[in-house]
Amino acid sequence: MKVCTVWGNLNSEKSGENYPTDLFCEECIQSMNPDTEDSSIVNYQDDDDSYGDTCSKCGKTREEEIEESQ
Repeated sequence: MKVCTVWGNLNSEKSGENYPTDLFCEECIQSMNPDTEDSSIVNYQDDDDSYGDTCSKCGKTREEEIEESQ
């Protein structure tokens, strides 16, 4: 899992809505085409427990992702 800042509602006056930051699993990150020009990801960093343990896109937990990778 990684913490990602993504494109959001750029018309909003709140910066947290312009570029929201959430936790995503590796599968969802790959579906957002990271490191490409058309990616919805602005930047990403390693997992941070303060964002919980569930992917904000698909609902997969950190434990489920670890089990899948083994």
